[in-house]
Amino acid sequence: MNLKKKVDQLGSYIPISSKEPHSIITEQYRKLRTNIELSNFNKEIKTIALTSTMAMEGKTVTSINLATVYAQSGMKTLLIDMDLRKPKIHRGFKKINQIGLSEMITHKLEIDQAVQTIDPYLDILTSGTKLPYPAEFLMSDALKALMQDLRHKYDRIIIDTPPMTAVADASIISSFVDGMIIVIAAREAKTDVAERVISDLKQNGANIIGSVMTRVQKREHGYMNYYYSYKA
Repeated sequence: MNLKKKVDQLGSYIPISSKEPHSIITEQYRKLRTNIELSNFNKEIKTIALTSTMAMEGKTVTSINLATVYAQSGMKTLLIDMDLRKPKIHRGFKKINQIGLSEMITHKLEIDQAVQTIDPYLDILTSGTKLPYPAEFLMSDALKALMQDLRHKYDRIIIDTPPMTAVADASIISSFVDGMIIVIAAREAKTDVAERVISDLKQNGANIIGSVMTRVQKREHGYMNYYYSYKA
């Protein structure tokens, strides 16, 4: 199969913040970005990881669009796919996930050998080749050292992580980022599950800076819109 055909068959999570920069939904992502910046009282929130209570709540779409609106604001932004088991970030930009985060660590690649440039302000780092032990990889000193290097190169780093109820990966990642955001689908997520997720993250020392509720319905101009609300 040739490369172009493989890319076309990937499907796409192309960010609405790029396709429709003036839409109501895009404005919600800008509000999310603003609220994150305003939550920065004691220290700079430079590395931000997003997780969810369960699969299919919109964390990947939120990660992609949040990174996009940060880049649109003129901040040099890196979007990292740390959902090493079911990576999707590459689909949002129709890229092939051949070389990424795992290769940077296992093959000691330089940043510019693995990072893919989307525009002058936005780079992505896909997950790379699947690893047999993702949790051990995420706990490695090598990954923590890489994150420190990336902090010096980028203004903001957005990280997509697995759902909390699936594996422990997001909890591990929360230990080396500045802030965590929990994505919750309206009328789908269970209250007790969400409370347990928050408790587990806090027990691991996570700095939960807010939550994003997806699939909220709002009537405006005679039709139904799906938009995102944020709560710190």
